[in-house]
Amino acid sequence: MSDYVEPAEDLGEAWLRTLELVHARGGRRVNVLTTITDPLAPEDTAVRAAIDAVLVPGPHNEQKERLDQAADDLYATYTGMLPLLCTADGNPRGTYFGRMVSWPGKEAGGYNQLAARVRYLRNEHRAGRRRHNLSDIAVGGEAEPSEDHTAALQDVGVQVYAPTDERQRGFPCLVHIDLTLLDGRLSMLAVYRHQYLVTKAYGNLVGLARLLAFLAQQTGFEVGELAVQATMADTQQDHFGGRKGIKALIDSARNKGG
Repeated sequence: MSDYVEPAEDLGEAWLRTLELVHARGGRRVNVLTTITDPLAPEDTAVRAAIDAVLVPGPHNEQKERLDQAADDLYATYTGMLPLLCTADGNPRGTYFGRMVSWPGKEAGGYNQLAARVRYLRNEHRAGRRRHNLSDIAVGGEAEPSEDHTAALQDVGVQVYAPTDERQRGFPCLVHIDLTLLDGRLSMLAVYRHQYLVTKAYGNLVGLARLLAFLAQQTGFEVGELAVQATMADTQQDHFGGRKGIKALIDSARNKGG
Protein backbone atom coordinates (compact mmCIF):
# COMPACT_ATOMS: atom_id res chain seq x y z
CA MET A 1 0.00 0.00 0.00
CA SER A 2 1.31 3.48 -0.85
CA ASP A 3 2.33 5.95 1.87
CA TYR A 4 2.19 9.72 1.77
CA VAL A 5 4.60 11.73 3.89
CA GLU A 6 3.43 15.12 5.01
CA PRO A 7 5.36 17.67 2.91
CA ALA A 8 8.27 19.47 4.56
CA GLU A 9 10.00 22.69 3.64
CA ASP A 10 13.60 21.48 3.76
CA LEU A 11 15.19 18.19 2.79
CA GLY A 12 16.34 17.36 6.31
CA GLU A 13 12.87 17.50 7.75
CA ALA A 14 11.48 15.61 4.78
CA TRP A 15 14.02 12.86 5.22
CA LEU A 16 13.31 12.66 8.92
CA ARG A 17 9.53 12.46 8.47
CA THR A 18 9.97 9.71 5.89
CA LEU A 19 12.23 7.77 8.19
CA GLU A 20 9.77 8.10 11.05
CA LEU A 21 6.84 6.93 8.97
CA VAL A 22 8.54 3.89 7.49
CA HIS A 23 10.01 2.95 10.84
CA ALA A 24 6.60 3.17 12.49
CA ARG A 25 5.13 0.85 9.86
CA GLY A 26 7.59 -1.98 10.16
CA GLY A 27 10.71 -0.70 8.49
CA ARG A 28 9.81 -1.48 4.87
CA ARG A 29 7.16 0.16 2.71
CA VAL A 30 6.43 0.49 -1.02
CA ASN A 31 5.58 3.58 -3.03
CA VAL A 32 6.38 6.14 -0.38
CA LEU A 33 5.94 9.73 -1.52
CA THR A 34 8.14 12.37 0.07
CA THR A 35 7.70 16.05 -0.82
CA ILE A 36 10.10 18.94 -0.19
CA THR A 37 8.51 22.31 -0.73
CA ASP A 38 11.76 24.31 -0.82
CA PRO A 39 14.62 22.12 -2.02
CA LEU A 40 17.11 25.03 -1.75
CA ALA A 41 16.25 25.83 1.86
CA PRO A 42 19.23 25.64 4.26
CA GLU A 43 19.86 22.22 5.68
CA ASP A 44 19.07 21.46 9.29
CA THR A 45 22.56 21.00 10.72
CA ALA A 46 21.30 18.75 13.52
CA VAL A 47 19.77 16.33 11.04
CA ARG A 48 22.90 16.39 8.89
CA ALA A 49 25.12 15.72 11.92
CA ALA A 50 22.96 12.77 12.96
CA ILE A 51 23.26 11.22 9.52
CA ASP A 52 27.00 11.77 9.35
CA ALA A 53 27.46 10.17 12.76
CA VAL A 54 25.78 6.99 11.54
CA LEU A 55 27.23 6.77 8.07
CA VAL A 56 30.80 7.69 9.05
CA PRO A 57 31.91 8.19 5.47
CA GLY A 58 35.47 7.29 4.58
CA PRO A 59 37.96 9.73 3.07
CA HIS A 60 37.04 11.19 -0.31
CA ASN A 61 38.86 9.61 -3.24
CA GLU A 62 41.28 12.50 -3.67
CA GLN A 63 42.09 12.50 0.02
CA LYS A 64 42.47 8.72 -0.02
CA GLU A 65 44.88 8.96 -2.94
CA ARG A 66 47.00 11.52 -1.10
CA LEU A 67 47.04 9.39 2.03
CA ASP A 68 47.92 6.28 0.03
CA GLN A 69 50.75 8.08 -1.72
CA ALA A 70 52.15 9.44 1.54
CA ALA A 71 52.01 6.00 3.13
CA ASP A 72 53.59 4.31 0.11
CA ASP A 73 56.42 6.86 0.13
CA LEU A 74 57.00 6.21 3.82
CA TYR A 75 57.05 2.42 3.38
CA ALA A 76 59.32 2.55 0.34
CA THR A 77 61.79 4.96 1.91
CA TYR A 78 62.03 3.02 5.14
CA THR A 79 62.33 -0.44 3.60
CA GLY A 80 64.97 0.90 1.22
CA MET A 81 66.99 1.96 4.24
CA LEU A 82 66.51 -1.29 6.16
CA PRO A 83 69.78 -2.99 5.14
CA LEU A 84 71.71 0.10 6.24
CA LEU A 85 69.70 0.48 9.46
CA CYS A 86 70.46 -3.12 10.35
CA THR A 87 74.19 -2.34 10.34
CA ALA A 88 73.80 0.32 13.05
CA ASP A 89 74.66 -0.48 16.66
CA GLY A 90 71.69 -2.10 18.39
CA ASN A 91 69.92 -3.09 15.16
CA PRO A 92 71.59 -6.32 13.99
CA ARG A 93 68.27 -8.15 14.26
CA GLY A 94 66.19 -5.43 12.65
CA THR A 95 63.99 -2.60 13.92
CA TYR A 96 60.49 -2.34 15.34
CA PHE A 97 59.14 -0.34 12.43
CA GLY A 98 60.89 -2.64 9.97
CA ARG A 99 58.97 -5.58 11.39
CA MET A 100 55.75 -3.64 11.04
CA VAL A 101 56.18 -2.66 7.39
CA SER A 102 58.25 -5.57 6.03
CA TRP A 103 57.93 -8.66 8.24
CA PRO A 104 60.20 -10.18 9.51
CA GLY A 105 62.00 -6.87 9.17
CA LYS A 106 65.51 -7.17 7.77
CA GLU A 107 64.91 -6.30 4.12
CA ALA A 108 62.34 -4.92 1.73
CA GLY A 109 59.68 -7.19 0.26
CA GLY A 110 58.29 -8.61 3.49
CA TYR A 111 54.68 -8.58 4.59
CA ASN A 112 53.46 -5.03 5.35
CA GLN A 113 51.37 -5.33 8.51
CA LEU A 114 50.62 -1.61 8.72
CA ALA A 115 49.21 -1.46 5.20
CA ALA A 116 47.01 -4.46 5.99
CA ARG A 117 45.70 -2.80 9.15
CA VAL A 118 44.98 0.42 7.27
CA ARG A 119 42.92 -1.48 4.69
CA TYR A 120 41.07 -3.32 7.43
CA LEU A 121 40.35 -0.18 9.47
CA ARG A 122 39.15 1.70 6.39
CA ASN A 123 36.67 -1.07 5.72
CA GLU A 124 35.46 -0.80 9.32
CA HIS A 125 35.13 2.97 8.91
CA ARG A 126 33.27 2.64 5.61
CA ALA A 127 30.86 0.12 7.13
CA GLY A 128 30.12 2.46 10.02
CA ARG A 129 31.51 0.10 12.65
CA ARG A 130 32.77 2.22 15.51
CA ARG A 131 33.31 -0.47 18.13
CA HIS A 132 35.56 -3.42 17.46
CA ASN A 133 38.39 -5.31 19.08
CA LEU A 134 40.96 -5.35 16.34
CA SER A 135 43.99 -7.47 15.62
CA ASP A 136 47.59 -7.30 16.69
CA ILE A 137 50.71 -6.05 15.00
CA ALA A 138 53.45 -8.62 15.42
CA VAL A 139 56.82 -7.42 16.61
CA GLY A 140 58.24 -10.31 18.62
CA GLY A 141 58.62 -13.89 17.47
CA GLU A 142 59.26 -15.38 14.08
CA ALA A 143 55.77 -16.29 12.88
CA GLU A 144 54.98 -16.11 9.19
CA PRO A 145 51.71 -14.78 7.77
CA SER A 146 49.41 -17.12 5.93
CA GLU A 147 49.36 -17.24 2.14
CA ASP A 148 46.01 -15.46 2.26
CA HIS A 149 46.99 -12.03 3.53
CA THR A 150 43.35 -11.09 4.10
CA ALA A 151 43.31 -13.67 6.85
CA ALA A 152 46.78 -12.75 8.08
CA LEU A 153 45.39 -10.20 10.49
CA GLN A 154 44.43 -13.11 12.68
CA ASP A 155 47.45 -15.25 11.79
CA VAL A 156 50.20 -12.87 12.82
CA GLY A 157 49.83 -11.46 16.28
CA VAL A 158 50.80 -12.54 19.75
CA GLN A 159 53.69 -14.93 19.30
CA VAL A 160 54.15 -18.36 20.83
CA TYR A 161 57.80 -19.17 21.46
CA ALA A 162 59.37 -22.59 21.17
CA PRO A 163 59.93 -24.48 24.45
CA THR A 164 63.65 -24.49 23.68
CA ASP A 165 63.80 -20.69 23.58
CA GLU A 166 65.63 -19.85 26.81
CA ARG A 167 66.24 -16.17 26.11
CA GLN A 168 65.57 -14.00 29.16
CA ARG A 169 65.72 -10.73 27.32
CA GLY A 170 66.65 -9.47 23.87
CA PHE A 171 65.36 -7.83 20.73
CA PRO A 172 62.61 -7.01 20.43
CA CYS A 173 61.63 -5.69 23.85
CA LEU A 174 58.42 -4.51 22.22
CA VAL A 175 56.64 -7.77 21.51
CA HIS A 176 53.02 -6.90 20.90
CA ILE A 177 50.77 -4.05 19.77
CA ASP A 178 47.00 -4.30 20.08
CA LEU A 179 44.51 -1.98 18.37
CA THR A 180 41.00 -1.43 19.67
CA LEU A 181 38.18 0.67 18.22
CA LEU A 182 35.58 2.11 20.59
CA ASP A 183 33.07 4.85 19.74
CA GLY A 184 35.01 5.82 16.66
CA ARG A 185 38.30 6.26 18.55
CA LEU A 186 41.32 4.10 17.77
CA SER A 187 43.33 3.11 20.84
CA MET A 188 46.61 1.26 21.14
CA LEU A 189 48.18 -0.99 23.75
CA ALA A 190 51.88 -1.81 23.45
CA VAL A 191 53.49 -4.57 25.52
CA TYR A 192 57.18 -4.43 26.36
CA ARG A 193 58.94 -7.29 28.08
CA HIS A 194 61.73 -4.95 29.26
CA GLN A 195 61.24 -1.21 29.19
CA TYR A 196 64.39 0.87 29.74
CA LEU A 197 62.88 3.97 31.29
CA VAL A 198 65.82 6.34 30.82
CA THR A 199 67.35 5.42 27.50
CA LYS A 200 64.33 4.07 25.64
CA ALA A 201 60.93 4.76 27.19
CA TYR A 202 60.38 8.38 26.16
CA GLY A 203 61.42 7.75 22.59
CA ASN A 204 59.22 4.67 22.53
CA LEU A 205 56.21 6.74 23.60
CA VAL A 206 56.91 9.34 20.92
CA GLY A 207 57.18 6.62 18.28
CA LEU A 208 54.02 4.84 19.40
CA ALA A 209 52.07 8.09 19.48
CA ARG A 210 53.18 8.87 15.95
CA LEU A 211 52.27 5.37 14.83
CA LEU A 212 48.80 5.72 16.32
CA ALA A 213 48.37 9.14 14.72
CA PHE A 214 49.45 7.68 11.37
CA LEU A 215 46.91 4.85 11.58
CA ALA A 216 44.15 7.28 12.59
CA GLN A 217 45.03 9.66 9.75
CA GLN A 218 45.08 6.86 7.21
CA THR A 219 41.74 5.39 8.28
CA GLY A 220 39.62 8.37 9.31
CA PHE A 221 39.13 7.45 12.95
CA GLU A 222 39.91 9.73 15.88
CA VAL A 223 42.96 9.11 18.04
CA GLY A 224 42.02 7.37 21.27
CA GLU A 225 44.14 6.17 24.16
CA LEU A 226 47.73 4.97 24.09
CA ALA A 227 48.71 2.50 26.81
CA VAL A 228 52.00 0.75 27.42
CA GLN A 229 52.37 -2.41 29.49
CA ALA A 230 55.90 -3.13 30.64
CA THR A 231 56.43 -6.59 32.07
CA MET A 232 59.70 -5.22 33.40
CA ALA A 233 60.16 -1.47 33.85
CA ASP A 234 63.78 -0.56 34.49
CA THR A 235 65.04 2.83 35.76
CA GLN A 236 68.59 1.78 34.84
CA GLN A 237 69.91 3.23 38.10
CA ASP A 238 73.09 1.17 37.89
CA HIS A 239 74.08 3.18 34.84
CA PHE A 240 72.87 6.62 35.94
CA GLY A 241 74.27 7.28 39.41
CA GLY A 242 72.16 4.90 41.44
CA ARG A 243 68.98 5.96 43.20
CA LYS A 244 70.35 9.49 43.77
CA GLY A 245 71.05 9.86 40.08
CA ILE A 246 67.55 8.84 39.09
CA LYS A 247 66.06 11.12 41.77
CA ALA A 248 68.10 14.00 40.38
CA LEU A 249 66.78 13.24 36.89
CA ILE A 250 63.21 13.22 38.20
CA ASP A 251 63.69 16.50 40.06
CA SER A 252 65.19 18.13 36.99
CA ALA A 253 62.35 16.99 34.77
CA ARG A 254 59.74 18.06 37.31
CA ASN A 255 61.25 21.52 37.73
CA LYS A 256 61.32 22.06 33.98
CA GLY A 257 57.74 20.86 33.78
CA GLY A 258 56.72 23.39 36.40
